[in-house]
Formats: sequence, C-alpha cells, structure tokens
Amino acid sequence: MARPSRSERKAELLVAILDYLMDKTLAELSFRSLAEGLGMSSYTLVYHFGSREQLINDIVVSIESRLDRMRNTDVRDIDRDAWRAFLLDSWQWTMAQRNRHLTRLEFEATAQDIVAATPRGTAQEHFRLLHHKTRDWLMVQGIPEEYADTDARLFTSTFYGLQFDFVVMNQPDAATKAFELMLAVFFNNLETRLAAAGQQPAGQEAAGQQPAGQQHAGQEAGAHMPAATAGPARHGAA
Repeated sequence: MARPSRSERKAELLVAILDYLMDKTLAELSFRSLAEGLGMSSYTLVYHFGSREQLINDIVVSIESRLDRMRNTDVRDIDRDAWRAFLLDSWQWTMAQRNRHLTRLEFEATAQDIVAATPRGTAQEHFRLLHHKTRDWLMVQGIPEEYADTDARLFTSTFYGLQFDFVVMNQPDAATKAFELMLAVFFNNLETRLAAAGQQPAGQEAAGQQPAGQQHAGQEAGAHMPAATAGPARHGAA
C-alpha cells in the first residue's frame, strides 16, 4: 500500500487533533502537549505545520470548513418551505456534541482574532455571508433592501447567539425550541412587512392563504413577537 502524501497525512493529523481538542482549548495547545496527547513525535507536527501559529490557523480553517456546504448553497431562488428546511437542517447538524465543541473552539478563535496583530478575518467573513444570504433571500421575496438588511442581521445574530447558548448551556432541546420560535418570528415578520407594503406574498396561491406550514408558525410567533417588530415598515429602517 502506498504511503499517504504529505497533504493526506496532514488531513489525517487534523482529524486526530480535533478529536484531541474535544475537551481542551486552543490557548493551552503546544506542539509538545499535542505530541504527547497523540502519542507521536513533536517533530512530526513541526514538519507538517511549521509553527504553532500555522497549526492554530490550520485547525481553525478545518473547523470552519465543516460549514462549507451551507455557505456554498445559493438560496436566493428557493421557496419558503425549502428555505425553512435548509435552515432547520443546518441547525440540527450543529446540535451534535462534536459540533458543539467545534463551535466552542471556533468562538475561542474568533475572540483571539479580534485582538490579533494580523487577524484572519474569517469569522467576520462568515457572519457577513449568512447575513447577506438571508438579506438577498428576503429581497427576492419582495422586502426592500433597507428592511431586508436589518431583518437579516437580526436573524444572523440570533442564529449565532443560539449556537452560543448550546455551547454554554448544553441544552440542545431548549436551544432548538428557541430556534424554531425564532424561525416563526422571522416568517411572521416577513408576512407583516409584505402586508404593510400591500404586496401579495411570493408563491402564495390565493389571497389570504398562508404558505403551507406557516399558519401555526405565525400564530405561535404572534404571541411572542415584540410590538416593534413591524415598526420599521411604517416608520423607516431600524
């Protein structure tokens, strides 16, 4: 059997390193501690990663790459049921315990990056990507850009906040219940904005008929939505 190439061996090492980090932090990581934990020579790690800074960077890139499928999906032209399903699928995936710890490490790397002399900037890039995906989808539904941008930022911030909730509290059922409520509020707010503008919701088959699966969501959200939710549609951008 042929020996794995250097890139293949590095990928294998990164999988082992992420397993090792399930109960550790990036701050305490060193070539020596990692080599001892993996049962290998520190020279092997230096050979593949060069420096601790590069090691941390490669770890973070590996962690962030787990969301590439979500980030690479073009959602602008999908309907509401498909958008909801896409968001729920993405959320359920993050609820795995392994992803909880990977998200913890990602948050740690983000906090370090904010004060780094040469920041990676990938955390900001990924936040903007979800923000802009959501904004563009709302605009396709008929929401003006000024409102779509604010609503998308609120959605994105809540998405990240509930991930933090899961990392800190480790209560996936409670976090998922809150996420589902957030979706209900999101779609109810979409209907409210369109109604305020006198628009027929995209894809709605008959006047006064909500899209499939949205009637219950709208009723649930109505009980929890702040009175100011639809305010910007009447008074200007938030």
